[in-house]
Amino acid sequence: MLPVPASWAIYLAVLTGIFLFLLGTVFMLSPKQGFAMTKHRAENLPTIMAGRYFFMVLIAVGVALTGSLVQLAFVFLCLAGVAFFDAAVYARAKTKVAPHLAAGVGAVLVAFIALEGQV
Repeated sequence: MLPVPASWAIYLAVLTGIFLFLLGTVFMLSPKQGFAMTKHRAENLPTIMAGRYFFMVLIAVGVALTGSLVQLAFVFLCLAGVAFFDAAVYARAKTKVAPHLAAGVGAVLVAFIALEGQV
């Protein structure tokens, strides 16, 4: 057992969230600076994206198997947000948005069933 209260994990998670939000903001406003800060390289983005998708699998399946229905709904609303964000990016680029919209709607459906389905 560690000699620190477990509740510290909450504060560390919030600090991590703030840091990730700042990184996201930097990438939105200045992608070049975001790449420099994170040491990512554009040519590696397809592999990086694969890792992100595998991570989303772990989150979705992990919460489905170990979490509550409220946590499941929260995770899937977050996944819907990712899908709708991507759809907005592609809409601005005047490219196809249907796959991302479908993913977002599907994720919202999972969240809705988790919250409103019969128990």
